[in-house]
Amino acid sequence: MRSFLSMALALAAVGCVEQQHYVTPPGGGLWAFAIDEDTPPFFTSEDGDVFLVEQRIDLPFRMPTADELAALSDVGDAQIPYASLPWLRRGDFEIQIDWTLSNISTDDTVDVAVTVNGYNEFHEYNPGIQIVDNEVQPDFSQWERTIRLEPGARRSGTIRQEELDEVAVDLATVVNGVPNANQIVHPQNHSAVDPRSQMFIPDVIPALTGVRMGLRAQTGAGGAPPTVVIEATVRVFDMRGVIADLGLEDDLATCRAEGRCWTPLMPVLFGPADIAPPVP
Repeated sequence: MRSFLSMALALAAVGCVEQQHYVTPPGGGLWAFAIDEDTPPFFTSEDGDVFLVEQRIDLPFRMPTADELAALSDVGDAQIPYASLPWLRRGDFEIQIDWTLSNISTDDTVDVAVTVNGYNEFHEYNPGIQIVDNEVQPDFSQWERTIRLEPGARRSGTIRQEELDEVAVDLATVVNGVPNANQIVHPQNHSAVDPRSQMFIPDVIPALTGVRMGLRAQTGAGGAPPTVVIEATVRVFDMRGVIADLGLEDDLATCRAEGRCWTPLMPVLFGPADIAPPVP
């Protein structure tokens, strides 16, 4: 009897162990992208230019079961800004991003912002750009850090699981009708302890289904962009068993086309403003 109980406890423990997955580009390796001398301005004006490049990182999910999908229509008393419950919820898995930023120039010191904006089954955050008192001011990304690099220098960092959890909470909070989205996503704001945010946090928080990681730099009007490159690894710690474990020879698009990986609803862009790149 004791040995049977010990085995049952051991199996239960194994069932609760999180699974770690690396999410990579097709073919494996690191996520890598850059701003260089050929990068066109994302936004240009007589008050200054903004250069922005982004890499979309979709997470691969297994197909939900029929019972899981059926349960989503049972909203009950939950106060949510969605037509149904999300299939993927905060706490189902955690994301961590490790990155290294390099200044390719051997002559110039550069200032560049590393940015992250998230999306879920329903919405995608898309910050815009404003001109205030003749000064170009990008709206805050959901996570951002501005870094100064000396010529040829490198800097590494980690976007921790709790920081990306805050991205998920902030996105749901903004969608739920806050009057000032920039206040919610401000780098120093933490929605769970900020009374200006708490009343807008919905009862159910959708998990992120992916992120847009970016590099942003500003120059004077007509100025040359910096030359910087970022490399990143993305790890997902899966507590609910929802991540599809793609092999290096597999591809997320193929997996979805073959019906082995779940395709979320197309997110609706949501943010303070939407600024399209200027037409050349």
